[in-house]
Parts: sequence; structure tokens; C-alpha cells
Amino acid sequence: MLTPAIISFLVGLALAQRFKVLVLIPVILLTLIFAVVAGLSGAAAGWASALTAVIVITDLQIGYLIGIAVRQVMLSARAHRLRGSLARPLPPPWRAH
Repeated sequence: MLTPAIISFLVGLALAQRFKVLVLIPVILLTLIFAVVAGLSGAAAGWASALTAVIVITDLQIGYLIGIAVRQVMLSARAHRLRGSLARPLPPPWRAH
């Protein structure tokens, strides 16, 4: 159960770097479909499949939120760096005598 949770967390981080939050809807639906298929295949008990699906979906969303935070920090660091390079003093304006 730990491996799918870690993978879904990393997928959430990756999705946050490129896509808006609406991408989570199809990903969550695909996760539920895979959980139902795994439950029907008899690989695990029904409650275990449901618990795994809940954990994977939760980790996906947590990974997405942390990915958004990381992206925001990176963008603000870049903006700060660019603002610092533009903060040079301008030459005095020419005045007509």
C-alpha cells in the first residue's frame, strides 16, 4: 500500500507543474476504475482495495497541493531575481539649460 501512495504523491507533484486543478478529476476517476478492477480480480479483499483507492486519491491531492506550493515558490524566486536585476539606478534625465 505504500508504493501506490508514493507513486500517486509524485504524480500529483508532476501534474501540478503543468496542469490546472481540473486535471485531478480524470485522474481520480482512473484511480477509482483501477481500484474496482483490482477488487473484482480478487487480488485483494474489497475493503483493502477501497482503502488503497482512498489513500492513493488523498496522496494525489496532497502531492498536487505541495506541487502548486513548490511552483509558486519557484516563480516568486524567479520574479525576485528578475526584479533585482532591473533595480539598477537609471541615469539622470537630460535637462535643457
